[in-house]
Amino acid sequence: MIATFTPATPSTQLTIDTRCPSPGTARLAVIGEIDRSNADMVRARLLNVLSALHPHRIEVDLAGLTFMDCSGLTVLIVAGKAAARTGCQLRITNPQPLVRRILDLTGLLDVLTAAFDEAPPVATTAAVTASVGIVAAA
Repeated sequence: MIATFTPATPSTQLTIDTRCPSPGTARLAVIGEIDRSNADMVRARLLNVLSALHPHRIEVDLAGLTFMDCSGLTVLIVAGKAAARTGCQLRITNPQPLVRRILDLTGLLDVLTAAFDEAPPVATTAAVTASVGIVAAA
């Protein structure tokens, strides 16, 4: 499956390319910026992939993401918690320096970039839930 999503408004600079490179794995490449104006679209796309494809793993490739504010952090937390409730693992890859710094300052970098478990995932929200308190306090 290959799908590309580009918001309708030209002021929103965002593209999301979705692929399923192997059974049980979904990969979303996020290109552009995530901010308050488009965070709901990113959240909806991640949750749609989770509910429609029922993957065991979701990889969110941020190599093309040049900016992310707290709205983007919230999207990653919400999607990570939703994935964990279904036994799916959500991980981000290739965060660019600005995005990496934001994730590091909020304590989410290690949580969201951890390697996928080799064993089939078990539904747990402990790691992501713990990070929510860090973001709320930041």
